[in-house]
Amino acid sequence: MTPERFALLTRRHRECLHGVKALKGSKEIAAELGLGKSTVDTYLAEAVRLLGARNRRDAALALAEFEAGIASQGAAIEQKSTPHKIISDSAGLVSDTAAMPVPTAPDGSTVGGAVQDGHVHASPRLSLPFRRRGQRRNDMTLVERLLWIPTIAIALAIGFGMLAIGLDAMTRVIGRIAHLAG
Repeated sequence: MTPERFALLTRRHRECLHGVKALKGSKEIAAELGLGKSTVDTYLAEAVRLLGARNRRDAALALAEFEAGIASQGAAIEQKSTPHKIISDSAGLVSDTAAMPVPTAPDGSTVGGAVQDGHVHASPRLSLPFRRRGQRRNDMTLVERLLWIPTIAIALAIGFGMLAIGLDAMTRVIGRIAHLAG
């Protein structure tokens, strides 16, 4: 399994796979994450498909192995880039680490954050109240869904207010033109 496949996994896919790795059943994972059992099963089936694994256990083990490899690479890079106490950083003896490949989704968009200087900087994911490309269902929590209700109401109120102001201004302009022409 390639790193690109792991980059396709959402936060919920990873959380469900971590539950499988911890030998929890779908009901236990669902209760822990505040989801329905069928939702957890859907996330796990999608994760198995995205990773190309044989089953959910293999997918969970592959994810754990991948994350352990990433963690050990990070520790090795940190250890390698830490200069010796006698040698100063300005000596230029510490080589720059190579830029990691930028993970991308199938549609070509960047996965996980903004790209700057060849590195992906994680940014908080904005959960939108509709499905994104490649998803069967939205993976928002109940709190996120409830926060979207007043946000959408406020946006609609602002939009209708701007429409009313625009129509009022246009009526005044047309009235002024009609008064000057008449």
